[in-house]
Amino acid sequence: MDKDEGLSSFAVVRRIRATLGGVRAGHAGSLDPFATGLLPVCVGRATRLVRFVASGAKRYRARVCFGQATDTDDGTGQPLGPPAACPEPSAILRVLPEFVGEIDQVPPRYSAKQVGGRRAYRLARAGRPVRLAPSRVRVDELRLLGYDGKVAELACQVGPGTYIRALARDLGERLGGAAHLATLRRTGVGPFEVSTAARLDALPDREAVMARLLDPLSALRGIPRLSVSEEEAGLLGHGRPLPFGAADEDADEAAGPPSEGEVRSAVAARRPPAGPADESGLALIAVVSATPHGWRPLVVWNARGSDGE
Repeated sequence: MDKDEGLSSFAVVRRIRATLGGVRAGHAGSLDPFATGLLPVCVGRATRLVRFVASGAKRYRARVCFGQATDTDDGTGQPLGPPAACPEPSAILRVLPEFVGEIDQVPPRYSAKQVGGRRAYRLARAGRPVRLAPSRVRVDELRLLGYDGKVAELACQVGPGTYIRALARDLGERLGGAAHLATLRRTGVGPFEVSTAARLDALPDREAVMARLLDPLSALRGIPRLSVSEEEAGLLGHGRPLPFGAADEDADEAAGPPSEGEVRSAVAARRPPAGPADESGLALIAVVSATPHGWRPLVVWNARGSDGE
């Protein structure tokens, strides 16, 4: 979905669920209401794949406003402190590389992080002190696209759990001043791009939603594959593990022995009841994880029924 400004991620999911007559639905990585852009939504049995879709790299276009911090770290919040001077373009370019790689990031006070069993944003709204521990996050790209002396436009690619609002806040502080996130648009998640996404107003009924659904392997294009035989597919389908070497890894997508915890999508040639196939005629059998003894099923793709049920 290409989410509009002002809608919460849950509101989009609720609309899709209602349009499909109450079918289960869930989003893969929330967007704040003020943000726009790509919001992957899984429906029916595909909700079991949400965590794998959400683990993909996320790409954004962000506009960072220098000179003023806010209590929410974005433009919806109240100003904090007096206005500060805006940095020179050369200063921004000099410090951006410091935020690329694995970094420690303190989440925004107005976030869904848990503090003593309560959401941080609820404590902040109640005027309670919020002390959040830093999290280790990954930033793959942070590139300056333009700057008018006050607002900088950045291209960002980050891993799961990274807050662009916090990046804007920390960038302002690192430059000796203050900043907040003015606008945010998510342009991609894993293999998906916002250019191919649908808007809510283009999905008025069940038929329109069903026509936009993709096969489950489309959601897992960023995960290396294991090709399994019909017999091995039967073992995985019953929740049984596979020893290493029993299945063939795609040499173009994965090389060498897997590390413990690595995830693969186990696929087989389409045969009833293997479920819907992708364009190459392969069907998802299971999502598996590497253990010291072999591949353990994390999610078994139950081929009975249809994804829209």
